[in-house]
Amino acid sequence: MPNQFKLHVVPPPASLDWTHPRQLLKKTLWHHLIQDSHPIGHFYIEIESEEPNAYGVKHVISGMSRQHRNRSTVKVAMEQIGMGTFFYDFPGKLDAGVDARRGVEWARQKGRLKTVVVPLSSERARLLFEELHLWILNGSFRHYGGGHQILLGQGSGCAEMGAHFLNLALGKKAIPESWIRKVYAPNHLVGGARTGRRVGMLQLYLEGLEWAKGPEDGQLIATPDMELAWDWLEKHYPGKPVVTLTPAEFPADLEPVERIRFTAGYPLESEETLHQQWARLRLDPA
Repeated sequence: MPNQFKLHVVPPPASLDWTHPRQLLKKTLWHHLIQDSHPIGHFYIEIESEEPNAYGVKHVISGMSRQHRNRSTVKVAMEQIGMGTFFYDFPGKLDAGVDARRGVEWARQKGRLKTVVVPLSSERARLLFEELHLWILNGSFRHYGGGHQILLGQGSGCAEMGAHFLNLALGKKAIPESWIRKVYAPNHLVGGARTGRRVGMLQLYLEGLEWAKGPEDGQLIATPDMELAWDWLEKHYPGKPVVTLTPAEFPADLEPVERIRFTAGYPLESEETLHQQWARLRLDPA
């Protein structure tokens, strides 16, 4: 088994329309209604090592997801948080290895998969396993959402996690700027506990006709985007389902990637939970 990292990129079933909040709402709701497996796309991370970690694991595949996706969608609708969903702290989980493998194969069969492969040294492979271990130990995996600062260990969505591990595999901040989706959610459409507003779906639909101009009247949404990542890969490597990248292919003056500083203050997980999570993530035989 070689030392390598893989980022599996799954775009949404059809392009999300980011023209304005109303169009984004319509497309996102439709993808949820048709029960697509990845309504907004997904990043899976896969790490392979020649040597096992402390839990006897050499091969994992996973990604960050919400617990009970449909139930949480209904919950935030009932709470009337509008565009606050981009900043909401959803109960999170790491995808089980068998589920992630099934998801990757499903996307491959649908023609909705591109994979970035990064060869690793033994030391770099151990580093990635250590980062994932700390992600579990510090309880970050229990918190899913775009409002978290991943470098503080607060949690993340699948996009931020995938981008972080790709950067970590390459040893530098190599994610292209063109992978990052940036818009400002209008303040009056951001509901929830952080704002004290209630913003129902009807209000979001009726009033969501433009993005805010900037921080003076909006809240920044900035996240790696699976659709933009797919477009970049297709532009630079047209027609290739698998792309191999190495640090040498990126400018030497790029900043080194930051390790996560686990300062969120979540309770440390028990040794029993650590064993359970590594058993869930592993692909190699127990």
